[in-house]
Amino acid sequence: MTPRISAVVPTRKRPDHAAPCAGSILGNAADDFELLIVDQSDDDATKRALAVYADDRRFRYIRSSSRGASAARNVGVEQSTAPIIAFTDDDCRVSTDWLQQISSLFEREPKAALVFGKVSIPEELKGRGFAADFEPHQRAYCHELPPVHLAWGLGANMSARRSLFERLGTFDPLLGPGSPFRAGEESDLAIRALAAGYKVVNAAEIAVLHLGVREGDEASKLMRGYGRAMGATLTKHVRLGTRESKGLLLSWFTHFAGKGLLNAALGRRPTGLGLVGGMLAGAYSSLSQPIDRTRGIYTSR
Repeated sequence: MTPRISAVVPTRKRPDHAAPCAGSILGNAADDFELLIVDQSDDDATKRALAVYADDRRFRYIRSSSRGASAARNVGVEQSTAPIIAFTDDDCRVSTDWLQQISSLFEREPKAALVFGKVSIPEELKGRGFAADFEPHQRAYCHELPPVHLAWGLGANMSARRSLFERLGTFDPLLGPGSPFRAGEESDLAIRALAAGYKVVNAAEIAVLHLGVREGDEASKLMRGYGRAMGATLTKHVRLGTRESKGLLLSWFTHFAGKGLLNAALGRRPTGLGLVGGMLAGAYSSLSQPIDRTRGIYTSR
């Protein structure tokens, strides 16, 4: 029987995260779903850690030689079977009603094609460094791009109808963790979906916890990486001629440059100027990166 929903988790060389993440998803009470762990590790440590779930008929372990979270998610989309596909990361823990909330939203919102849920940092980890989070504000977007002053949804808690991928194609494999541009794959998918006329919903009732806190130099490196990814993502859409993309790119630069300069003037650290520098670097790198204009994704040289 075809499952109602497929959950896809990319992982690489993080068995201590992958196993409890899988456990939190399998802790959802429903039986009519499948969980696909796409493992890009070079060793068997993650496979051994996940062996405890091998007898659960909802669980599927997939070993992949691909690299990068987007490539792993594309493998998951290809090998999954449900009409709804949910995504989270191995350093996240989902709520016990995560799958039910996703399924219910798509039932209530027949025009919704892409959904981003709430991503929170556990209280005991706050203040120790930087980790990406997302608090939904505006409920839905359609025929317009989200404004720069509101947070955009994260791939750590994202779900979509299979029909969206059937029309738009894959995640951009050169965007996202483990790829040349390190992040931005979920923002790129959202832009492509909105440009094609689909509805994107932000849902606070769909919740995950994100444990991936980075400290010190690692936090600064992560912020620069986010900036580089958004510079590359938005510049790609300017090159593709995506509606409103020029204004959005300019808004991102001016918004974050203004915040960074204000933080520097007030002596706040981190200033955020590293993110702006990353955006400039990403935009410049994008200009020499080939694009498959038919699919709207970067291609390797």
